[in-house]
Amino acid sequence: MADINLTIDGQKTTVPPGTLIVEAAKTIGIEIPVFCYHHKLDPVGACRLCLVDITPGPPRPQTACTTPVAEGMVVRTQSAMAVQGRADILEFELANHPLDCPVCDKGGECPLQDFTFRHGYPISRIDGPRLHFKKPIPLSDKIALDRERCVLCYRCTRYYDEVAWEQELTTDQRGVQSFITSQFDQPLKSIFSGNIIDLCPVGALTSRVWRFESRPWDMTHTASVCSKCSVGCSVTLWQRRGQLVRVTSHENDDIDEGWICDRGRFDYTDVNDPARLRTPSINGARAAWADAISAVAAGIRGRGARLGVSLPQDITNEEAFLFRRLLDGPLKGARVKMHGRTAIPAPAGDLMRIKEIDDARVIVVVASDLEDDVPIVDLRVKKAVTKRGAKLIVVHPEGVDLDRHPGTVHIRNAKGSAAAEVRKLASHEWLKSPGGPVAILFGDGRGSEDVDELASACGDLAGQVGGREMALYRATNERGALAAGVAGWDKLDGVEALLSWGPPPTAGIPTSAKFVAAWDHLPRVGHDRAVVLPATTFAERQGSYTNLEGTVQFLRPPIPVLPPLKEGWEVLCELGAALGVALDFDGVLAIQRAISLPSPDLEPSPTPVLVGPAHP
Repeated sequence: MADINLTIDGQKTTVPPGTLIVEAAKTIGIEIPVFCYHHKLDPVGACRLCLVDITPGPPRPQTACTTPVAEGMVVRTQSAMAVQGRADILEFELANHPLDCPVCDKGGECPLQDFTFRHGYPISRIDGPRLHFKKPIPLSDKIALDRERCVLCYRCTRYYDEVAWEQELTTDQRGVQSFITSQFDQPLKSIFSGNIIDLCPVGALTSRVWRFESRPWDMTHTASVCSKCSVGCSVTLWQRRGQLVRVTSHENDDIDEGWICDRGRFDYTDVNDPARLRTPSINGARAAWADAISAVAAGIRGRGARLGVSLPQDITNEEAFLFRRLLDGPLKGARVKMHGRTAIPAPAGDLMRIKEIDDARVIVVVASDLEDDVPIVDLRVKKAVTKRGAKLIVVHPEGVDLDRHPGTVHIRNAKGSAAAEVRKLASHEWLKSPGGPVAILFGDGRGSEDVDELASACGDLAGQVGGREMALYRATNERGALAAGVAGWDKLDGVEALLSWGPPPTAGIPTSAKFVAAWDHLPRVGHDRAVVLPATTFAERQGSYTNLEGTVQFLRPPIPVLPPLKEGWEVLCELGAALGVALDFDGVLAIQRAISLPSPDLEPSPTPVLVGPAHP
């Protein structure tokens, strides 16, 4: 269909058919205020704040958030009728709104404040008593609800219904007594619950982790990448006085669409832990960096297969590159295990992109509960099903989050038999004539599946039905570590020496280990009998991650590394020198240049897609 021509406040513009007036106005820089409207949710016209004057049309203001454009339409946002209509709506919204601005966490970034100044009446005509509710209501251990501030835009309830597929929020009572509440007064349990904080336009929903901590004007914010799983969501990290005080989403339509899971949003308080390790120690006694590095080198040198290395899931590409140099030399033969990694091998070729899920007509999810493994991919699949009508097939032995949709076909296989079930799917009715792209997403069944066989089965199915595959790696930089050749799947039992980088191994420190070196940011049990190197956190780390689709994204730390702490690449260079390996780099950029050059020391691996930051 041809594009639509219309005029808004005297400016001509052309937009695709179906575009809402509120979105058309944005293309020419005209603000139409909204509360209930959000570009990732279905329009409902609940708050009526977006009133405009439309010709041709009835002689009354109409909602710009529910009205699509039409050829020759003339829209006036500043006519007397439109201006008065918006001001009246704001007056109603403020009739019972508490004067919490001096203490409200939304202060300084609140649309209600901004719209009142720009579109409201200069003085209030309301002098009666305001409606009061008990406040705040703890919806969970992470989220508080202030019902007095709520303007009933229903963004939060709609998000739960449309995006998260969970009915944890609802509206109780009627009329002026209406309020948002949790279903049956039960605490919110969804791993996606924190997104309603960002969605709320008036500070009715706030983070209990950040509550009363700071204000926007006394924080600095840095665009970076989430470190909690392999999706690589874009986030904004907020720091105040050298502490990480808030994590919020930063919209990147190619990957996360502006949503993050609660792990990414709330699991950051360890960065500010007063017990953070700052200096090295040997057997519980403070030591100089040089002495600690020498002790680590002496304890792990020449051990071969008797050395175990436990890697953190968020090792950067640059750290993995340097560590591979050590594995090729003095640490050759060491048994390496990575926290949280799957049993999925490095990809043999290009895999599908996350955004390609949107266009899939049939989606097959195998050996993975997406909500636990790769949460934002879970939301992407839900979007394809809800918004695009995609059909969903799940192969998993247990119930999964995607079962919430009544149309999901769930094949409950016996553990270890996922590949056999996948080989039967080519004859499934939906896959015989899918009517469009087919997406095949497969995990490792948390270690229960033969992933080589499963990957082969998924590849064969993709070839038969014209589909594309996505391997669901779990660990943050698993794909980057695989490309560097360091993400092992070895067991660490029986090793005589252990380098525990990051949290201790899931199974604990092997009793066979006579020497233990711990490189960590928090004190742990057993550190008094180990050589301990203090580590940086994701909020202080430079470098890059390669996400599950192969996109390389760069980390920007909001908190500087203050001595005596050292960055990871620096410690690895010093450890290399102590082990007799020349790692002569003066910063992360130099390492990145070395990574980009062909190296005979590294095995051939699929070339990742290198992109810049997903946001300015």
